[in-house]
Amino acid sequence: MRRDSIEKVLLIGLTAVAAAGTMHCHSLAFPPGDLINPLGVGALLAGAAWYYRRSGADTFVLCLTALLHVTLYTACYSVLMYAVGAVGRPFVDDWLVASDRFFGVHVPSIKAWADGHPDVRTGLQWAYNSLLWQTPLLIIVLGFSGDRLRLEGFVRAFMLSTLACVVIFALWPAQGPFAAFGYSPNATQARYLEHLQGLRDGTRTVISWRGAEGLITFPSFHTCWAILLAWGSRRQRWLCVPVAILNGAVILSTLTTGWHYFTDVLGGIAAAGLAIGVSAAWVRSNENAAVGIGHEAAPERWLSGGPLLEHSTGA
Repeated sequence: MRRDSIEKVLLIGLTAVAAAGTMHCHSLAFPPGDLINPLGVGALLAGAAWYYRRSGADTFVLCLTALLHVTLYTACYSVLMYAVGAVGRPFVDDWLVASDRFFGVHVPSIKAWADGHPDVRTGLQWAYNSLLWQTPLLIIVLGFSGDRLRLEGFVRAFMLSTLACVVIFALWPAQGPFAAFGYSPNATQARYLEHLQGLRDGTRTVISWRGAEGLITFPSFHTCWAILLAWGSRRQRWLCVPVAILNGAVILSTLTTGWHYFTDVLGGIAAAGLAIGVSAAWVRSNENAAVGIGHEAAPERWLSGGPLLEHSTGA
């Protein structure tokens, strides 16, 4: 198993342990039957990766391995996020409203403008929902182009940024501007509020990845995710510009949909920057371990989209 895969398996395991520990602390339960789907999909992906590695289909193996890591991680992370939702620290919406006021941003006015322009609102809502298909598309493109370094870096940064977001969520939870400003939430937002309040008041005691909503509004993981997708596609010349434009729309849609404060967006930008920086340091560490400290590593080229770094330890 490659070192990158070992590190990601450890991250997945730590996330699962953190989820189990937090659930235990807050008397939450997980339906054992809900393990079947993610473990079954994971087993299929792992088996396919093993088979095609023996067949020498290296680019397909890259895709399968990345999808395996993302599938198992997101299942564990969804449970951790819901478990953390039960921690119950005071909401920080008042601070977020004050912060937005400092920056001169009023989310209800932005949402009202979008509601008055239905075509714009519909387009931005589509962009907001596009992350779920953008992610496997990027994995497939990077995998089949043989861009191992950037594919592994994207998945690693995705994991690290979500963990940063859940730590912030545990310390400084928020309901969202629709709760603070009193405008009517849409069906998804109302379901999110129901889930979050149920975790906090103890009426929701069974949690699972199944039917999970995104509970974290501060920081905006949609913003973070959009930045990571644009960053991950930076070496794909035919793809990077449309992906950057689409994900710029994703970031804008966090405000026009009324899901996030402007300060949430700033937090998402910071989380993405942190994850990218840590991933670069991770690459430096792996390169030094492979070729020796005396051999120059170049994470800066990796950050800026330079050529794929490949070193051989053999003769």
